[in-house]
Amino acid sequence: MTQDKLVNSPVCNSDACYESEFQTQDGLVKTWLCMTSGYTSNTTMTLDSEGLKQTLELTADMIKDLRLDLIPPGGGKKLAWFPTAITMPEKGMVFPEPIKETEDWGWTVVKAIPIPKEEQEKYPDPTNPGKFYKNRMDMKNLKRFDKLAFMDAAEELGMFTKQPVRMPENFKNTAVGSEGPYPSNPSEK
Repeated sequence: MTQDKLVNSPVCNSDACYESEFQTQDGLVKTWLCMTSGYTSNTTMTLDSEGLKQTLELTADMIKDLRLDLIPPGGGKKLAWFPTAITMPEKGMVFPEPIKETEDWGWTVVKAIPIPKEEQEKYPDPTNPGKFYKNRMDMKNLKRFDKLAFMDAAEELGMFTKQPVRMPENFKNTAVGSEGPYPSNPSEK
């Protein structure tokens, strides 16, 4: 198994296409997500595959209409590439959306907002009978991004938020490899 890496995107030729590999019972699968265009594919999406047929049955028409058939990074058989749609129940969604009165499209971000406890019964979770959603999507406060600004949309959603690192108190004002605090005046060496 190889390390995850960035490769050139066959969709837009940016160098920000994330490539990953993982093992399944059917063999090794490679996946790609272009962080510029938001298009994604994997090695099971060959043009004659059962996986592609199933994807087409379950995919919204707009996403199907935006499909591109391209050779993946590193070569091989042409694969179907589609714009991704990401839902993070605690954070929100990023999805492709048509731009009104044009033939073009872009990325839309909606954030999740908490549902007050007393209103949660109005939002049943159809996949878990007896359970209710704790958040809903705030469709009144959308943010829109250009179709080649997927990374900006994902960042707006909070996909890249790092957890703060707690440093021990004795690390305060010290540098790695130093023997004490940083000088407060650069001339104090």
